[in-house]
Amino acid sequence: MPQDRDVAALRGFFDGRAKRPTLGLMYGRRRIGKSTLLVEEVGQRGGFYFEATRVETPVHLERLGGALGEHLGVGRIELRSWEEALTQLLRLGGEQAIPVVLDEFGYLLEADPSLPSVIASTFGPGGRGSSGRARMVLCGSAIAMMRSLTAGEAALRGRAGLELVMLPDDYRVAATRLADPSDLELAVRVFAVIGGVVGYATDMVDFDLPEGADDVDRWIAQRVLSPAATLHHEATTLLAEDPALAGADPALHHSILGVIATGSVTAGKIASRLGRQVSNLAPALGRLVDAGFVTRHEDPIRKQRPTYALADPYLQFHYAVLEPHRSRLRTRDPQALWRQRLIDVFDSQVRGPVFEQQARTFVEQFASDDTVPEGRAHVGPSRLTVDGVERQLDVVVVADDHPDPASRRITAIGEAKAGEVIGRRHLDRLTEARHRLGSRAEGAGLLLIGSSFDPALDTETRHRDDVEVVDLQRLYHGD
Repeated sequence: MPQDRDVAALRGFFDGRAKRPTLGLMYGRRRIGKSTLLVEEVGQRGGFYFEATRVETPVHLERLGGALGEHLGVGRIELRSWEEALTQLLRLGGEQAIPVVLDEFGYLLEADPSLPSVIASTFGPGGRGSSGRARMVLCGSAIAMMRSLTAGEAALRGRAGLELVMLPDDYRVAATRLADPSDLELAVRVFAVIGGVVGYATDMVDFDLPEGADDVDRWIAQRVLSPAATLHHEATTLLAEDPALAGADPALHHSILGVIATGSVTAGKIASRLGRQVSNLAPALGRLVDAGFVTRHEDPIRKQRPTYALADPYLQFHYAVLEPHRSRLRTRDPQALWRQRLIDVFDSQVRGPVFEQQARTFVEQFASDDTVPEGRAHVGPSRLTVDGVERQLDVVVVADDHPDPASRRITAIGEAKAGEVIGRRHLDRLTEARHRLGSRAEGAGLLLIGSSFDPALDTETRHRDDVEVVDLQRLYHGD
């Protein structure tokens, strides 16, 4: 389900006032609805849509000529080069602004690496596309490859009037796909398994989502853990399909994802778990970040102390729960194994980290200025050493963008817990953390974000204006 802002950006590009052809890029991970959105817009506007496959350039041109001829009602058009193909495509916009989409652009580029230069020449000042009003969109799922098209000295740098990066839906939108969107406990659990990728909630689970809390175990076992489930193999497929990771060591990439999913979230700890030097590991970790499989969280209050997380709840589930137990899942009943062993792994290594990111999303996107006053220049996790023990701070908010993180003013710190009753000890821990952070955290708000709260906490916080309690109702529907 595309975000409203993505739809608006795409329509704004198609409706642009330029009296000449324009070029746009659109990309994001697979199965988030890019192609669906493009097909709908192209259909409504009488445009042209072509989806490439993994074949050689002559076959691409032959298929494109057939599709273009059918669109025009003239029979197959012979296209002998990409120069000819682009000329014919841009003629579609001779009378009005018409969308022209080349989807799965990565396959076209894989077959002909010179294609971006041809497109740049066509859209350049002396190009053949100087007349007409075609709105061409190059769409792809290989994030690093699509970003590289306009980076540095790339041929298309400065040529694109749109670079739309589509992201999976947030947890609020994801909840609307459930049969009962008001069941927020269910929404939290389902989001921790499949996140906000629309394809994971539709086609890839055979349009089967759990109907209630008592159906979750059946659903996870049947639709994810079972070797017959499409999602069972999804992570491996995603990595294998990404050209940014092709030719590199796939075992290393999977190993990095696995150790991050099981709690090693700094470069040093990742390297230690894998028996490598940080410098030796950096290129592979960088590739995973660039390809959109790993997210690098900069510490809002500590310099050069980034942490790493898997970029999608499903990936977290796969590498924490499914992958380490794949051999058992081949020989044992998935539902029995889930109840006996894997549900505890899910609660500790998946549900918690995913919920912490939900809390940070709430603070960044949905919390009001009354909840988090004085700006939100950076929101992220951090760590604090107390009596020689390092503690995690799930949510840290700073108001300013000072180049030295240690000099930034902290406006709020928060603790996020799913499946755990939040009580006085959590509040005391936050209060102590604020004290330890010193003067830069003076007056910082304390955020308690969770699914269950000790009733006694209400008495404790009722008359305090420095504490905000965010339950699931507020997390999903409030500010």
